[in-house]
Amino acid sequence: MSPQDSTFRPGLETRDIVNTIADQLVARIGADRFELWFSNRESISLSNLENDSASPTVSIFSETNFLLHRVQTTFGKDVREVVDRVCGPHYQIEYRLKDTSESERTDLSELPESRDVKPAITDDDPGPSENQTTGLSGENNYARKRRLRGINSFCFGPDNRLIETGVQQLFERPGEFSPFFIFGPTGSGKSHLLESITNDFRRRRSLKRCMCLSAEQFTSEFVGSLRGGTGLPMFRRKYRDLDLLAIDDIHFFAGKRATLGEFQHTIDNLVRTGKQVIVTSDRPPIELGHLGNDISARLSGGLTCPIQYPDFEGRLKIVRRMCAERNMDLPTNVLKLICQLLTRDVRRLSGAVNRLHAYSVATRQTILPEVAQNVLCDLLSLSGPNCTSMVTIEQAVCEFCGVNSTELKSSSRQKRISAARMLAMYLSRQYTGSAFSEIGEYFGGRSHSTAIAAQRKVAQWINEGQGITLPHAVYPAKEVVRRIESNLRIG
Repeated sequence: MSPQDSTFRPGLETRDIVNTIADQLVARIGADRFELWFSNRESISLSNLENDSASPTVSIFSETNFLLHRVQTTFGKDVREVVDRVCGPHYQIEYRLKDTSESERTDLSELPESRDVKPAITDDDPGPSENQTTGLSGENNYARKRRLRGINSFCFGPDNRLIETGVQQLFERPGEFSPFFIFGPTGSGKSHLLESITNDFRRRRSLKRCMCLSAEQFTSEFVGSLRGGTGLPMFRRKYRDLDLLAIDDIHFFAGKRATLGEFQHTIDNLVRTGKQVIVTSDRPPIELGHLGNDISARLSGGLTCPIQYPDFEGRLKIVRRMCAERNMDLPTNVLKLICQLLTRDVRRLSGAVNRLHAYSVATRQTILPEVAQNVLCDLLSLSGPNCTSMVTIEQAVCEFCGVNSTELKSSSRQKRISAARMLAMYLSRQYTGSAFSEIGEYFGGRSHSTAIAAQRKVAQWINEGQGITLPHAVYPAKEVVRRIESNLRIG
């Protein structure tokens, strides 16, 4: 391959070439591994570009001999192939310690493999801007925007003032409210918020080491570290030396005893040293007993905040932003139609905008309200009040109230079972359109008058602010109904 066959062009600035090399490495080995072993883009540099007597050189820097040795042995082939593609095979590659002069190049054959050195996980560089040309990056625009978006990209709204305040406190006094626990139904924006917090933490507090991943990724990496060698010590060093650890969907750890034990020791270590831990789940800590009392207690010891679905104004702001990202211009009445009919999962808003965008490109038609309703008919029907059945309501009530279907339909008059039964009847009348006689028959062959009485009783609980006793605590009736509605994505 000649220089003309590669992606290198003589007119490119040195920083552009370095960014292209870094982007290619990220595409090959993943962003997390790049951050762990290469620290940031400043660890790559070019030299001898104007010196005809010396070969142009790509230098890879590390802070310790141990890191330098591991980078060359683990990623040497990847680095060589990327440099060949970006610059050409005539470029030399050297691995050097930081803060060394040209005369102090390191002979890797003499490097001791020290086990006492802790690898740095820094990310003080927020990455290339959206308008920056970086050659063959291997990262599409959506992935780059996701990596760059900060907390300003999240719409809190009036229903999420508590969590908005909690996030502000996290930036001002990191580690003081740790763990920071965020819980809410699917599609309420937990993952988006977690990524945004992590990205802004990196930018606002330079040189801080932070990582955002899912519970499934944490589990997979932990299991992989158990396969012998130095895997487990490296895993612990990686996660216990962080300044911020953000883990999504913590309920995934259920039933994974070894992973739960490792996670417990990890958060203990981070909290004890004043570091910030953030976790998300679809339910509050008090309902995570299946993770063990120790984990539940630790997650309750920081700051716990619920996250609600966005209100109409919040949804409208989200949809406008989605349209702007796609260079799409929808009439205001269409935007309002989408936000009025799709009231829950934000992912459905994204799906609706994507479908209208594709339809507009394919037909070159202006999207009018009647066109939008036809194109989105299946999505709109999924969000309507009649999309729920007594079967799904029964399942949601049983799961939330800690009873089973047999108990719910039995003749038992125990307080917890009776309350769950009345809730199921109330919600069935609200959201299925079924007659009282059908509802009574479904829930244990009861009369229509029993179903009527159940609806009135639950309405009374809500109006008077009474509580309902559940296995973990006593909840206000209004909150219980709202939570079950959220799980059903109705209301």
